[in-house]
Amino acid sequence: YFSYTYDMTRSLQDNFLAAVSQPFPPPPIKDMYAWNYFLTRELDECCNSLTSYHWVMPIIHGAFVQRKLNDYGRSLNLILLARRSRHFAGTRYLKRGVSDRGKVANDVEHEQIVHDESSSASSGSFSSFLQVRGSIPTYWTQESSVTMPKPPIELNRVDPTYQATQHHFEDLFKRYGGPIVVLDLVKQSEKREREVRVGNEYRHAIDYINQTIDDAHQIRYCALDYSHISKHRNLDVSSSLNEVSTWAVNQTGFFCSAPRWKIMEGGRVAPFDETNSHNPMYLSKQLGVPVFPLEQKGVLRTNCIDCLDRTNVAQFSAGVEALEQQLVVMGIRSSARLDPSSTIIRVLIDMYVEVG
Repeated sequence: YFSYTYDMTRSLQDNFLAAVSQPFPPPPIKDMYAWNYFLTRELDECCNSLTSYHWVMPIIHGAFVQRKLNDYGRSLNLILLARRSRHFAGTRYLKRGVSDRGKVANDVEHEQIVHDESSSASSGSFSSFLQVRGSIPTYWTQESSVTMPKPPIELNRVDPTYQATQHHFEDLFKRYGGPIVVLDLVKQSEKREREVRVGNEYRHAIDYINQTIDDAHQIRYCALDYSHISKHRNLDVSSSLNEVSTWAVNQTGFFCSAPRWKIMEGGRVAPFDETNSHNPMYLSKQLGVPVFPLEQKGVLRTNCIDCLDRTNVAQFSAGVEALEQQLVVMGIRSSARLDPSSTIIRVLIDMYVEVG
């Protein structure tokens, strides 16, 4: 998909900040999500930023889904889009793990946008929540075979200092800031070890990296054995995912262009006044640094082995938690809880299924 007027390679938060700091000419695209980059790079290099903006059209590989809703008399646009990175791209089984430069297979950025057009399409308020998925950033492979439906997982290279994994998380910090919240959904115990092998290597890599960075930037790792919990009679995978999602969204936050309310500890709701945005307003007015009162800082990174089924469910759970908070902060609802049978949740389920 593509857009003539909106930079689809960047998040809503990035585009808002760019519009404030440099409204014209527009900043360059984020080429990691431009799938026609190799076809257009020579033309782009020959042009200045304004000419490039008019002549070079980035094509995004992913999905774009938009639905219009009415909630408590408010007209809402709910948008879900996915951008797949062009780095280390390939088909299932043929591309696994991480490259030497820290680029992982199946690297996809998900963005969930809520637009309240209660006044007008141009002056309504916006909110967005970002999360990412990607293959486990260690060296591992799976050799596909017609006679073997579940190929064995091989740790094909030894990296004692986990340089590739470090490059990967450095890239995440540059793109999203901190904290980086990792949700690892691979199996934690197996009779014949497959997923456990690469899962243990991943955990060791994160432990090693956390030893070299300060406490404020520690990678926040959470392992959740989705398969075990879903098969256990006395455990509920939905409740487990909801708890992790609430914790993760509270860690990273989300972006809102015009917050009206804030969610306090214990779920209480209070007005979002000027005192809450004193620091951002000071930076914007005194130093000229573009800052919004409510920005997302950090990102939730989810993975299983294929980054497909289990990851889809976990990202949907995080999307529901973010949406509940987004609707409160935007002043649309007064409680950060949505009925699982409500229309807005059913629509969101269909959207996540369509994105895949």
